[in-house]
Amino acid sequence: MTTKQKFSSLRLEDWPAYDRDLWMAAQKKAGIFDEAGFAADWQPTTLRSLERGYGLYLSWLAQRHNLDQDAAPVDRVDQDWIKTFLNAYAPGRSELTVAAAVRGIAYVVRATNPPDGQPWLTKLAHRMTNTAVPSRPKLPRMSSVAELEELGRHLMRAGWKDLQMRKISGAQIFRNGLMIAALIARPEPRRRNFAALRINHSFLRDQIGVRVRFLKDETKKGRDIDFHYPGWLTRPFDVYVNDIRPLLQTRSSVNDEGWLWIGQKGEPLRPHSVTGIVTKTTKQHLGKPVSPHLFRDIAATDIALLDPGHVGITKSVLGHASLSSSQKSYNQATSFSAVMRLDAVLEGLMED
Repeated sequence: MTTKQKFSSLRLEDWPAYDRDLWMAAQKKAGIFDEAGFAADWQPTTLRSLERGYGLYLSWLAQRHNLDQDAAPVDRVDQDWIKTFLNAYAPGRSELTVAAAVRGIAYVVRATNPPDGQPWLTKLAHRMTNTAVPSRPKLPRMSSVAELEELGRHLMRAGWKDLQMRKISGAQIFRNGLMIAALIARPEPRRRNFAALRINHSFLRDQIGVRVRFLKDETKKGRDIDFHYPGWLTRPFDVYVNDIRPLLQTRSSVNDEGWLWIGQKGEPLRPHSVTGIVTKTTKQHLGKPVSPHLFRDIAATDIALLDPGHVGITKSVLGHASLSSSQKSYNQATSFSAVMRLDAVLEGLMED
């Protein structure tokens, strides 16, 4: 069994001043007389991820007493140093984890020494990222759009029936079913945005139906999210907002700030809570743990399976800037040995 060495990432405030100053300068927005830094348009989540990767490298250099306080990031890397770092860091870690570390190093170097940084390092980061194999294969955990939609509808019906019998637990069951149905019907919002839906802010009810809207500075990819849920979800959302959510809110000890998804005591559900609920519920009813992020892969995969001629629509369905990410789902689809065409998946399997 491969032994995994313990690594820590040097926090930004502990970086050498030269590295930190160059990195912060790379993030500066354009001014009246100044051009924007190379990383000015990168999203906060991306910046934090890159800082962690570069921080791992700095920490490793410090442990080896090779962290020169006066060196620039571009001068800290050469092929021998990176190879030695990977020999220490990679054992026991997934290919995706290792690729993320190299990407962090490469992109910080590039941002602080624009526009090329160290070209060989950037190419290495791209190659490792594109060829990395997840340590947990997705295929055994994959479901289908039809199965997840049916599960969502089933739980909403079961939850409502329990409430009619004065079983308060029905409120949570209904909520869980609506979350699953909403995630598979419109998988564009990532977990953080889905958990952050707020009534009369990002979650709106208009003459068309139920609308979700996030501005670009609120999303991971820096693009606006603006869509309506399909019509068959309008009534369940109305029932949840008007009848189910108030039941959950009655046990709350905090002010109601309008968060859409709340727990049994009225507390807002955080992203990790949403993941836990959805994963546990799908495991219980489908026999496989399907996390919210997998819903995106499932939607794209079903498009590729059922209508490969229109696989390009996955770009819009998932909110990708290009088809490069969606293509991974198309490739996933080709690995299935048998494909059954699912008729009218998003139109629903059952009538209300």
